[in-house]
Amino acid sequence: MTSTIMPLAAALFLSSTALAACAPPGGARQPAISTPHASGQEAAQPGAPTRFFPAVFKPEGRITLTPGFSPDGTVMYFAQTECAPIWECPQRLKRSVRTETGWSAPDRVALPADPRIEARVDSPSVTPDGAALLFSWSAPRPDQTGPSVSENFDLWRLDLTDRQATPTLLTGPDLNRIREGAVKSLRFVNNETAPNLTVDGDLYFWSERLDATGERDVFLARADGAGGFLKPEPLPAPINSPDRDDGAWVSPDGALMLITYANRGGCGGNDLYIARRINGAWSAPKNLGCKINSPYDEYAASIIPGTTTIVFPSDRPTPENGDRSVQLWQADLTLSENF
Repeated sequence: MTSTIMPLAAALFLSSTALAACAPPGGARQPAISTPHASGQEAAQPGAPTRFFPAVFKPEGRITLTPGFSPDGTVMYFAQTECAPIWECPQRLKRSVRTETGWSAPDRVALPADPRIEARVDSPSVTPDGAALLFSWSAPRPDQTGPSVSENFDLWRLDLTDRQATPTLLTGPDLNRIREGAVKSLRFVNNETAPNLTVDGDLYFWSERLDATGERDVFLARADGAGGFLKPEPLPAPINSPDRDDGAWVSPDGALMLITYANRGGCGGNDLYIARRINGAWSAPKNLGCKINSPYDEYAASIIPGTTTIVFPSDRPTPENGDRSVQLWQADLTLSENF
C-alpha cells in the first residue's frame, strides 16, 4: 500500500462454470456466510451487505484488507495494518481458519525480517491447487540494493506445503519491475500487486506502468508451458482504459473477474464490477448495483469458494457510529441484478 488505499479494490452474469471453479474439491458448495452474531457477525439486513465478522477482523486501530481463500474455503490469508493511517503502518500477512461459528483469531504468518525495513504485504491469493500463496511484498530484492530504490511491491510465492519455506520472487520477462530513479516516488508506478493464478497457469495482476494503456491496468502473463510466464501484457478494452483500472480478482478457471472502477458511472466512489470471459475475450464489466455498492468506496473483492459470497473492504459508514475507516464487508452476489 502507498499513501492512499492503493492495492485495495473490483467486477456480468456469474456462470455456473465460474462458480464451479470456486467450489471445494468434490463439487460441494458451502452456504453463503451470513450467520447472525457468530463470532461477532452482524445480523444480516435483507438486501444489504453486512460487515464481515468485525469482532475478529476489525480490532481497534487495525484495518483488514482483501482476503484470499484456500480452494475449500476453510482458510483465509490477508494483509492487516497495525494502526492508521494505513500508509504509515506495518502491513502484515495473517491467517485465519474457518470454525463452526465463524473464523479464528488471526495468526501472523512469519516472513523473513530485513534490518533495513519492515516490508509490507498486500493482496494474497492461494493457487488453485492449494499448494502455494501468491502475494505482493515490498521486501528488498537481491537486485534492489541501490539508494535510488523506493518501497517496491513485487509478486512473491510461498510454498504452503513446507513449513520451513521462505518466499521466492516470481520470475519472468518484465514481470516485476523495480521502483527506482525518476519513478521511485511517482504514484504507484512499477509496483505489482493482486496476483491470481488460474488452473491453466496464467497469472493476472495489476500495476501502474508508464508504457501501458492507462494510469493503472490489469495485466496477464500467460503460462509459458514450462512452469513459468511469458511477458505480461495489459488486457485490452473493455477491461482496461486510459484511466485507472485496478483491484482485479480472477476466478481459478479464468472465466470470472471482479474489478473496481471509479469513473464508469454507478453508485459513487469506487464501485465493484463483474465481467466474464467468453470465447477467449472479456465482456464489458457491469456494475454490481447499488444494493452491493454504496455512495462511498468499495475496493477489491474476492469470492469465498463454494459460495456466492463476496468479501471486500469499504469505507462506508458503520451502522453504530458512522465510522468511515476501511473495514471488511460481505454481500451475496444474488443481490446484484447483473448476477
